[in-house]
Amino acid sequence: MKNPHVCILQTSFAKREDTVAFLKEKVPGVRVEFITDSTILADVRKNGGPTQAIVDRMTLYAKAAEISGADLIVNSCSTVGEVADVYAKAVNIPVMKVDLPMAKEAASLGTKIALIATVETTLGPSQRLIEKEGAKLGKTMECTQFLQTAAWDALCAGDPAEHNRILLSNIRKLDEMGFDAIVMAQVSMRALLPELTDVKTPILCSFYSGYGAIADKLNEIAQG
Repeated sequence: MKNPHVCILQTSFAKREDTVAFLKEKVPGVRVEFITDSTILADVRKNGGPTQAIVDRMTLYAKAAEISGADLIVNSCSTVGEVADVYAKAVNIPVMKVDLPMAKEAASLGTKIALIATVETTLGPSQRLIEKEGAKLGKTMECTQFLQTAAWDALCAGDPAEHNRILLSNIRKLDEMGFDAIVMAQVSMRALLPELTDVKTPILCSFYSGYGAIADKLNEIAQG
């Protein structure tokens, strides 16, 4: 029995305590480390997608994680989810995408999916991942994107309450539009879930499903 070591690649210095606490509760003795490059998201937005330079940087981070002794790498940002498919081939340890279990769940719930995000670069990769998982089930997914830039602007301006208000209002509108599921395309949006118990449409957020699957993998690694 070993104490597994996970390295989480991040594109922002967002709150980490919940992630660490969740994994430590589920995986005895786990070591949780982070490599964070907060310039990546801005660069992806500026270029309209990941450039080769971004792929190269993230590949270096993945290799650094492997050299540091990590047993598992987690790609925590949907915007660079497709980059993870590339750098996974450059390392000899498993790479898991935090949003993959969510995409599988969305595909299992139906075909009409509402995809909500505050950053435009998250939407394309998230939609393609859901469509890919749907195709495995023989389904043609119909993802409708809802970009809430005003919420992102409020967050950047230091007003998280306004960020939450905008998203909560819009998610309640989506609840009345006949979707099979509402997908929160960013892990950080999990903070809204306690306020949305009145919503009847299934709401998916990658934090619990994603890190739940990651915890299972780490426990498997611990068993050798």
